[in-house]
Amino acid sequence: MQFLMERLSRWRKENPSGGYLLLLLASWCAVQTLTRLAMLGSSAGVASLGLIDLGKVFGLGFVYDVGAGFFFLFLPALYLLVPQHFLSVRVHRWGLAALTLFLNVFLIFCAVSLYLYWQEFHTNFNFIAVDYLVYTQEMLQQIVQSFPLEIILPAIFAVAAAMTWGQAHWLPTVFPWSWRRALALVCVLFVLPAAVVRGTTSDWRTHLTENRYNNELAGNGPYEFVHAFFANELDYQTFYQTADSTAARDRLRQMLAAPNVTFADDETTLRDVHNENALTGKKPNVVILTVESLSASFCGAFGAEDSLTPYLDDLTKDSFTFYNMYATGTRTVRGLEAITLAVPPTPGQSILRRPDNEDLSSLGEAFRQNGYARDFLYGGYGYFDNMNAFFESNGYTIKDRTSIPSDEVIQETVWGVADETLFTQVLRSLDEHAASGEPAFEMVMTTSNHRPFTFPEGRVDGEQGTREGAVLYTDWAIHDFLERAKAKPWFENTVFVIVADHQAGVAGKSALPVDKYRIPCLVYAPGLVGPGSTDRLVSQMDLGPTLLGMLGLSYRTSWLGRDAFQTPEKDDRAFISTYQSLGLVKGDDLVVLTPDKAVAASRIDDWETSDYTKEDVPTNLGKEAISWYQEASDLFKSGLLKNR
Repeated sequence: MQFLMERLSRWRKENPSGGYLLLLLASWCAVQTLTRLAMLGSSAGVASLGLIDLGKVFGLGFVYDVGAGFFFLFLPALYLLVPQHFLSVRVHRWGLAALTLFLNVFLIFCAVSLYLYWQEFHTNFNFIAVDYLVYTQEMLQQIVQSFPLEIILPAIFAVAAAMTWGQAHWLPTVFPWSWRRALALVCVLFVLPAAVVRGTTSDWRTHLTENRYNNELAGNGPYEFVHAFFANELDYQTFYQTADSTAARDRLRQMLAAPNVTFADDETTLRDVHNENALTGKKPNVVILTVESLSASFCGAFGAEDSLTPYLDDLTKDSFTFYNMYATGTRTVRGLEAITLAVPPTPGQSILRRPDNEDLSSLGEAFRQNGYARDFLYGGYGYFDNMNAFFESNGYTIKDRTSIPSDEVIQETVWGVADETLFTQVLRSLDEHAASGEPAFEMVMTTSNHRPFTFPEGRVDGEQGTREGAVLYTDWAIHDFLERAKAKPWFENTVFVIVADHQAGVAGKSALPVDKYRIPCLVYAPGLVGPGSTDRLVSQMDLGPTLLGMLGLSYRTSWLGRDAFQTPEKDDRAFISTYQSLGLVKGDDLVVLTPDKAVAASRIDDWETSDYTKEDVPTNLGKEAISWYQEASDLFKSGLLKNR
């Protein structure tokens, strides 16, 4: 041992920068190990304490710690690249000491945060932690109300300062320049982190032991946080109440059964849907205008006292209107997910932003089976929210901001061009498909009804920079688009669907205020679809199958949406959600699943104000909610929502 210490001391004197970085890495790993021990101690009654299991936990944990530690060394390694003649040794050392203090504060803060997080969720950092960054205000309020920050924060700084003082004598006293030293630092900066990114995976710990607590303990907090940020998934089986998989799958198949449905096998949701009516064989063009944040509360036809949509209100007279459709979520990717994939909202992030989301059983695939060309048109840059990558990998042709000629852009914001410019691209796309003699499905996503709420002058009387003005403009732009479309030879053989991606806001008295999820939906196709309406409860995820039924188009699919008109009214239901809370609305009942494996229910006393009364969970409704959400997650994870 003495020999090793002497060799280490000699090496440190010969390589002061390397010795300092090695000390930081050792400090990082030591704190991570102590944090892991503290979490294990707080869960001793439920974690496995067997020597083999503990060996696996701390062995794999150390691997994660070292890998994450290379990223921890990035800033000091970058600093050490600065040659000595640029700064005096004194300034160099003081700068390095300040950086060391900052890193130690970060290190202790992460350790304390992870420990407190473990006490509440009994898991390593995951998408819930990432979610807190989305809801910053709520997160800060919860922390302030839950923990004595006046004690915790000074204590974190004090421990970090003590660590820095103890490490001070390891600070280099010389900062010489040499190619050998620079190469070693560049290796720490780039080569080792790159090797970690390519060579490690969070999945290593998934089945490490039979005990979930041990598997979670094996992770490294900062590593898992970053992984959750990019993976965007909250595992249903881990955090939500579950049912027997076979029973849940059987229940789901029963709920998807219909007179026009034939299942392709005895176990999955793969099925052939046969539709036949007067439109069968006509194959009209289909344009779905997914309108940014178009709340039902903006529309007079949907009950708004001060309507901001006079043109849409008037259009309902000539359209088939769904007056009780509910969005599945609170973001654009949720709306696109529901319409395109016809699935309930899985916990965590939308499928659009998850890995392995290509070649899914989608609305575009159903149209492909009927000989349609498929386009996704967006007024902004579709790399945002992974939209382009998702739609392209599912068979759509992408036409986003990069496809729009600059001389046609009348006005634009950071989110995209004005809606009227986007609609010009839709008209051009339909012209091109008509010239080719092929029916077209155009999936369109607008952007004008989004902050900063600016739009071309002279269109409407609404004030620039206000939500009211943006909604008035959006309404005008849709009207203008339809008027221009009427002059086209393909107009009489085209179906226009106008639907919101989500409401403009979902804040309310409850976690899931039902009134904040109601959205307008109109199907406008003079001569093809007669005017009419329905007050039945319809989920946004049922739009695709219901529309295909209205068009008389048959298809094979694995999705979980169903044709509202092939379903008994007593079975009507809707799905509403946040990232964590998963709700099922049926009748006047709302069942909510939360990531602490809890299931709660409320009676909806007033749909317009979302006044609820808590109640016991109706047995059948609780099982139904679990079946929908559990199977949606399991089917996607197992690849059974892909085209087959």
